Amino acid sequence: MTANSSEAGIVRASEYSLVELMCIQAARETAGAGVAFVGLGLPVLTTTLTKVHHDRALIFNTEVGVMDWDPPLAEVDHAPNGIADPLLNRGAAYVGDMVDTLCSLLMGGRVELAILSGAQVDRYGNLNALMIGEDRLFPEKRLRGSGGNTDAACLAPRVLTVMSLEPRRFVERVSFLTSPGYIDGPGARAAAGLEPQGPNLVVSTMGVFDFDTPDGGETGSCELRLTKVFPGIEADVIDAMLPWPLLVADDLERVEAPSEDELRVLRALDPQRVNLAEGRY
Repeated sequence: MTANSSEAGIVRASEYSLVELMCIQAARETAGAGVAFVGLGLPVLTTTLTKVHHDRALIFNTEVGVMDWDPPLAEVDHAPNGIADPLLNRGAAYVGDMVDTLCSLLMGGRVELAILSGAQVDRYGNLNALMIGEDRLFPEKRLRGSGGNTDAACLAPRVLTVMSLEPRRFVERVSFLTSPGYIDGPGARAAAGLEPQGPNLVVSTMGVFDFDTPDGGETGSCELRLTKVFPGIEADVIDAMLPWPLLVADDLERVEAPSEDELRVLRALDPQRVNLAEGRY
């Protein structure tokens, strides 16, 4: 990345990585969400950043039964290493099991935003966390599975996906649909018995996307639409990386570079670079 001129407290582009800005922007977008269902991997890191830096009132819940994780900041020397890390038990309002989170929270309509990730996302926001390849018996790669991603994608009123922008991840059609977005276009969620959903977002390593649907999947194209680009990145660069023509918002915005404080806190939350290491995200 090329360096940008910096203001007080804002770091130059040469001093942070794209994945770091992705995590920081995802945390910014999550702030104010209210009640969050937090998926495995990058969502744990990004939502921890939201909780400890941007929005202490965020209600942080994970699939395994942790509800309203609200630890004393002095006890958080790193982000949880997963959705079942014992660190999550310290300061949680309740620690139960998957039935509590998936049934009481998600099925009970008590979640306002799901923060998810996966191996692939397609033009309609569908996620794949199960397998790569078209052969169901002998796939190219088997993944860790969907866990609560499927429940969250079906039931949460909004979804924010955190995904590195790479051709292997942003695909025309996911190899296996584990977590439905807008499925195959307008009306598809309703046809599948699912409620409208949105505004959904995908935060990547180059920009932020929403979806071209004003009513949660009934009308519009329901395709990804670029709304914000990172410093030093232009829309045509992103367009060249996608296997479909990119929709771009008329009022395309430029994402603000990380502040010194945001970058410091993020790096402190992942001291071993479990999520930030090259290729891990």
